[in-house]
Amino acid sequence: MLVPETLYIHEYLLRSEVSLNAASHRRVFPGALLRVGSGYGCVHPWPEFGDAPIEEQLRLLAEGVTTPLTAMALHCAEIDGAAREAGVSLFQGLEIPRSHYSWSFAQNTNDQIQRVVQEGWLAIKAKGFANYGETTRFMENCLRFSEDSGLRFRVDFNGCLDATAFEKFVEFMPVRVYRQLDFVEDPFPYEAQAWERCRQRWGVKLALDKGWRDGTEGFDAVVVKPARRDWRTVAETHPTQPLVLTSAMDHALGQMFAAYQAAVARQQIGDRIGLCGLSTQHLFAEDAFFERVQARGGFLSADQSGGGLGFGEVLEKLPWRRLR
Repeated sequence: MLVPETLYIHEYLLRSEVSLNAASHRRVFPGALLRVGSGYGCVHPWPEFGDAPIEEQLRLLAEGVTTPLTAMALHCAEIDGAAREAGVSLFQGLEIPRSHYSWSFAQNTNDQIQRVVQEGWLAIKAKGFANYGETTRFMENCLRFSEDSGLRFRVDFNGCLDATAFEKFVEFMPVRVYRQLDFVEDPFPYEAQAWERCRQRWGVKLALDKGWRDGTEGFDAVVVKPARRDWRTVAETHPTQPLVLTSAMDHALGQMFAAYQAAVARQQIGDRIGLCGLSTQHLFAEDAFFERVQARGGFLSADQSGGGLGFGEVLEKLPWRRLR
């Protein structure tokens, strides 16, 4: 993708009270918003997953070289800018798919469970720990406060286990927890035959994120982060698999771009888009952007300010500097 001659950026820091996944212990997350003409995009790297740090992303961009993240951010800015110039929201005529509740280990368990049950969220997604017993105890504790709610569990280990540890995780899981397990994402590094053996032996559903390009068997769904890759490419690579579209745990603008792409995907390929993971704003310290993102019972509402992906006056007030 060609890099525009005139490009502005605003660097930001997101903060969380605890680590957000098994691959990272960070609590501060740097990224940058891009402004091209009337449009905005978001670059939010995760070096833990192989991304170049934000400084390198911006250095390359200034030289006219894109990475997958910056190319997608420029694509976002192009779409967003066209909508803003037309004076319309990108969500006009679209329905954002429903999401699971992304669990925050920084917030009170009872308060979160009460919210999840009262608002009718269908599932909780939580990070899995290398000490998998902690994950089992967490799910048991959630069930104590959500009896008869039908609440399902999704667990993302980010490949931090090996096959033996994962099998023990399932084998020693209480039956009442096992029955509520929706799927496990990336339990251990993908290897087709090993994943398929686990599925067949233990009757668990697995979701593939890392390794999606080479995935052939052994999984029941594919996780897609639209900020990182085009969902259409994933859908074509895995034409029979359900897709779970999620945010990249990034800035609210990037989160809403993921929500927009999920809405488009639902419109175009229908029921292949199942329960998504687009509601992650509560994982971070509140700011002028996140406070505008609301979700109740898994239904995310879009900010309409300024058209496009929203946040109009907030974006306009930011200090921007020219990158090239």
